[in-house]
Amino acid sequence: MKIILIIIYFGEWPVWFPAFLQSCKYNPDVDWLFFTDCPIPETQINNVNFIPFTIKEFNELASHKLDFPISLSAPYKVCDFRPCYGLVFEEYLANYDFWGHCDLDIIWGQIRTFITDNILLNYDIISARKHNLCGHFTLYRNTSFTNTLFREKPNYQAMLQSEQSFAFDETQMKPVVQRLEQQKRLKVYWPKFLLNFAHQISEAPSFLGEFKDRWYWERGKLYERGERNNRQDEIMYLHFMTWKKTLNKCSFDESNPSEAFYISYFQISNTQFTMEPIWVRLNYFLNYFLKKFIKVALSKKTIIRKIIPRKGIRKL
Repeated sequence: MKIILIIIYFGEWPVWFPAFLQSCKYNPDVDWLFFTDCPIPETQINNVNFIPFTIKEFNELASHKLDFPISLSAPYKVCDFRPCYGLVFEEYLANYDFWGHCDLDIIWGQIRTFITDNILLNYDIISARKHNLCGHFTLYRNTSFTNTLFREKPNYQAMLQSEQSFAFDETQMKPVVQRLEQQKRLKVYWPKFLLNFAHQISEAPSFLGEFKDRWYWERGKLYERGERNNRQDEIMYLHFMTWKKTLNKCSFDESNPSEAFYISYFQISNTQFTMEPIWVRLNYFLNYFLKKFIKVALSKKTIIRKIIPRKGIRKL
C-alpha cells in the first residue's frame, strides 16, 4: 500500500528543516510532495519531491478543480483546503492508495510501524488524534468518494472562499466523518493518539540540565525517553507546534545530516543538553525566565492601562 503526504508551504524553511528531511528519508515506504516557493534543497532525497509553486498558482489550480473562484492572500488559509487535496492534486496521486496532509513542525519516527497494512486495508480515513481529525497527520483512501468528501459539509464553498480560517480540515470535517461513520459509509481509524504533543510537557528548563532532551531520534526511530529510568517508548512522530519561536538551532544541515539527534524546545542537537558547558545552560536558563518576566510585566501593564484612564485619575 503506497502513501503520499502533501505539504503546501510558503515563506522560508524553518531552522529544523534538515531534521525533518532526515526523518522523512528513513521512511522509504512513504513519499512526501512539497508545493512551495522556498528554495529547493540541493540534497536530493528519493522519497521527498518538490514542485515550485506560488499562492497565485494555488488559487488558479484550486479554482479550476473546485469549479468556483479562489483568491487567497494569506498562506495560513491553505490549511482549510487540506481535505480537498485529493481532488486539487489528483494528477499527482494516481499511483497511491492513500494520500494525506501533514505539518512541517514535526520529526517523524517509523510511520509504517504504526500505520500497518492491516489498518490501510480496513479503513478509509486514518487520523493520529483520538476521535478527531488531525491537520498534522490524516490519511484519506485515494477514491473519488473520499477525495470529494468535503462536499458533504454544508456551506463548504463559502468557507473555502472566505479569508477567515475555519479549521476546515479538523473542526468542520469532523462531524461529517462522524456522521458517515455512523451510517457505515466510511471506516475511520482514530482509536488512540499516535504522536507526542510537545506542549503537553512542561517547557520550564532546569539549570542542572534536566530539561528536556526528552525525545531522541536515531536512524529513523523516534523515542520518548523516561525521566528517571532508561525506558524508551517508540513513537510515530513528535509535533512541536508551540516551539516554533523557541526552537532556533539545528546542529546540522541538509548537506551533512545527522544519524542521531536530541530534540528540545530550543534546539535539535547531536549532543544532549546536559553535555553543554555550564555557561551555555545558564544562558538558556536566564533567557527563558527573562522572557517569562517580560511577558508577565507587559501583561500587567496592559491590565493597568485598561483599569486607569489614559488622562490619569481625576482629582476631586
